[in-house]
Amino acid sequence: MKYKLMILGAGINQLPLIKKAAAAGLSVITVDYQPENIGHQYAHRHLNCSTIDFEGVLAAAERYGIDGIITVASDVAVATIGYVNDRLGLKGVSFKTAVDLTNKGLFRSLQKKHHLNSSSHVTGCNFAELESTLSSLRPPLVFKPVDSSGSRGITIVDGIDFGKFRKAFAYAQQFSKSRYVCVEEYIDGVDVSGDGFMVDGRLVALVTQKHTRGFVPIGHTIPTNIPSHDVKRVLDEVKANCLAFNYLNGPLDFDVRLSAEQVTVIEMSPRLGGNGIPMLIEYATGVDVLTTSIQYALGQEITIPASFEVDQRCSSWIFGSNTRGTLINIAPAEDMKRLIPQIFAYLVNTENGGIVSPFVNSGDSLGYVLFSHADDTPYQTMIDQIEKKMNLTINPRSQRQKEVA
Repeated sequence: MKYKLMILGAGINQLPLIKKAAAAGLSVITVDYQPENIGHQYAHRHLNCSTIDFEGVLAAAERYGIDGIITVASDVAVATIGYVNDRLGLKGVSFKTAVDLTNKGLFRSLQKKHHLNSSSHVTGCNFAELESTLSSLRPPLVFKPVDSSGSRGITIVDGIDFGKFRKAFAYAQQFSKSRYVCVEEYIDGVDVSGDGFMVDGRLVALVTQKHTRGFVPIGHTIPTNIPSHDVKRVLDEVKANCLAFNYLNGPLDFDVRLSAEQVTVIEMSPRLGGNGIPMLIEYATGVDVLTTSIQYALGQEITIPASFEVDQRCSSWIFGSNTRGTLINIAPAEDMKRLIPQIFAYLVNTENGGIVSPFVNSGDSLGYVLFSHADDTPYQTMIDQIEKKMNLTINPRSQRQKEVA
């Protein structure tokens, strides 16, 4: 009998997971509200349903008799996974823990409650009610929707400027299903990320060097550029957060701010990361964390070493358009791998003729590329070479202009 695995999301971030599950002989059921998403092509069944539709996903899970439910890259789908796990008695994160970890305002409050390093903050859905409390926070202030991901809706405001505060609050609210916004003090330091697993309260994880443009991640490099004693500080703080939230087993993705004085977990989610991070880890260490995540979701014994040992240096670059318009050209994967042999994965989520938006958050990216540093070529030099060969061409016209034409 084939195990039945439900995967929430069918975009390019979930595609490697979908392919891995199908190749393992599992019966794969994908769930996504965009029926044209590429991941559906590799599934045995697909469901046109939002990944945040608790009852819709639960009904399908019951109908198909699934053995496990999983996602990567999508914070908004995690609560649904917890809901289905609780209702069907499946292995994985509970609904309470899923919400505690992925709701940004609640996560901050619980960090404070457990005396973990955190940022002073306020949360609400009405700016007028929060306005009087904002002056108690020390700027710069970060405005973010509590229930979104991929850097959507995030703004940083320097100084005390209530006009800018109001605009930042309204912008964040556009990306929040609940309409709640978390306003928090900015924490200075080095941005680092990581992925791994909690195994009976023990953390096995790999810290990556994070490349950003503002709040938007545009790539990762393994190994990280921070010294080993700082890696230990990061992992110790991540583990402390997991234990405080009673998250003892399962996949983990985290973002951390590191300074000489303090290590602060900015975000943490009980799923693996997107933009090819699991494939980077497998290339760099030989550890197949996607398979481990699948094994865990199905209630099987997981296979993961006591620690990650990096044997290969590699990086990712997340790319997008500088303008809104129509995608005219982008080089296909076979051409890019032939022109730049260091590339081992290249995924594009928009076909020629598709409408693209400016790359201002992760949801606007056009795709990602993974490459090795076999000859120690610097990261930016590799990006410049890839960008030149990619020949990305955008006709800067709006959807409306295209239709009129």
